[in-house]
Amino acid sequence: MPSIDTITLADCAALIFAPDGRHYDHMAALAGTLGFGHVLEHTKLNALPEKALPFFLIHNGVVDHLKQRLLRGLRSTDEPLRKYAPIICVIPQGPRHQMVPQVEMGFDDVVFLSDPIEQVSKTLTDQLGHEVLYIDSPQYFGPDRRRLERVSRGDPRRVPGGTEHRRIQVLRDPQNGIQVSYLN
Repeated sequence: MPSIDTITLADCAALIFAPDGRHYDHMAALAGTLGFGHVLEHTKLNALPEKALPFFLIHNGVVDHLKQRLLRGLRSTDEPLRKYAPIICVIPQGPRHQMVPQVEMGFDDVVFLSDPIEQVSKTLTDQLGHEVLYIDSPQYFGPDRRRLERVSRGDPRRVPGGTEHRRIQVLRDPQNGIQVSYLN
């Protein structure tokens, strides 16, 4: 596996979901600036090069019920490259509290276009070469939502409920694809 310092977005594809052509053009330009090797409209998923690791970039302007349907559709597939691909919500500008509902919805991360390009790039490349914890329960499948909470470990909101769940460790590597390990 390559060093984390050498991982780039060049072997990845940005699949863009935007509410209209103008927003798509802005997001495609951003994806090109970030160095994605391929930039495609979401409807071109089948044109994805075989070895390219997909990133799904979804504009915050897409209505919530469509974002939720998209998340459920991608996460319910049997194909690991889609099921465990980074799904990122792109928000044009603050306030920062817009991030919380997107994380609760199941996005892997949120980027703000008002942030410096270096910060956006780091947020996206942090999805690669690191183990990411996913939770599979009857009500939710996706990245561990507690990862961004700023509450203490003893806070009742952090205590697992009575629901059965499975923890899954996901490692995304542009060179070797996606590796999945079941922890329980």
